[in-house]
Amino acid sequence: MLGESYEEIVDFYKEVLSSHGVHVTVHRVDDEYVKKTIPREYNPDKPRYILLARIGSGEKTLQFNGHYDVVAPGEGWETPPFKAVVREGRVYGRGSTDMKGGIASVVGALAYLASTREPEIVVEAALVPDEEIGGLTGTGYLVDVLGSRPDWALIAEPSGINNIYIGHRGGVWAMVKVYGRQAHGSTPWLGDNAFEKMVYLAKAFIEEYKPRLAGKRSSFKYEMEEASTPTLTLGGRLVAPGSINIVPGMVGFSIDRRLIIEEKADDVVEELRGFLKEASSRLGVTAELEVMEKSDPALTNPEALIVKAVEESSASVLGQRPSKTICVGGLDLRYYARRGVEVVAYGPGEVGLAHKVNEFVKVSDLVKMAEVYVDLVRRLESYK
Repeated sequence: MLGESYEEIVDFYKEVLSSHGVHVTVHRVDDEYVKKTIPREYNPDKPRYILLARIGSGEKTLQFNGHYDVVAPGEGWETPPFKAVVREGRVYGRGSTDMKGGIASVVGALAYLASTREPEIVVEAALVPDEEIGGLTGTGYLVDVLGSRPDWALIAEPSGINNIYIGHRGGVWAMVKVYGRQAHGSTPWLGDNAFEKMVYLAKAFIEEYKPRLAGKRSSFKYEMEEASTPTLTLGGRLVAPGSINIVPGMVGFSIDRRLIIEEKADDVVEELRGFLKEASSRLGVTAELEVMEKSDPALTNPEALIVKAVEESSASVLGQRPSKTICVGGLDLRYYARRGVEVVAYGPGEVGLAHKVNEFVKVSDLVKMAEVYVDLVRRLESYK
């Protein structure tokens, strides 16, 4: 989980890769940067590490990317969540699909290449932390602070072996804080109940703002059809300081607004602020929007070289061309894309199993994807 056992897992990958002749360096993310960047709930006092492995030589660089952090296991597992269990051709465990499976395929591909011949391009593996909390102290640090600029990047996220993510939706996370006047619960007439005001304001978002989103539709293909329109989720987090015997003076609810490719995060923030201002004025409510996080959608040109090369390698190894879709969630892909790096996400795993109990990945898919990665390196060598 976040911050736990990061050094141990990086040491494990370093040992495996080094034993096959892969050159490995480990970078500790600046401790002060971590403390300034991530909230207390994500254990910022624990060290973060980025492993960089490298083979080959040349002017062009292909970088494989994988995050080694995982989410909490949850309840209801049939196998120990933090012990890999192989059963009927599947590896069960938290992170097996998201995304230790992808890392296994990358490590396998690099080990194979290092044991056979020197690639005529530079092939890197970047194993990073904290993707599950936005990636600022992982891939964000790698790209924005360490200055990593490969020619091509492939993130081994669990797209499934028959699908390539060429982009992902953006997002705006915010809190709507509603204000009233606190008073003792025995004398509610002396107060102004912020909770009651919040209910009407949330109702306006549901009944007025949300239907407006249904009128927007993306021109791109998404892994789930429903994601081709913007979405709004309210109330994942609530703010309600105080106790049962008070009239609440301030309460709040979260907004999770997901963006289609054609939208921009700053525009959506202004859209939300505008609706909140209008609805608050009409309802006689005092409220403010506090933006917690925002990110633009990311997109790699479907005709880009990395997209075509991955398509061809997948077709060569697996016998069929994968589809190209937009991921419904957010990925570290955006850090590369905004720096002009051609990037896709393509890796083994069971789509829909990420973050669920009894998560697993098929062993056969790990092997197939490693073979695709090896073929991809050879294919890109012809473009060096």
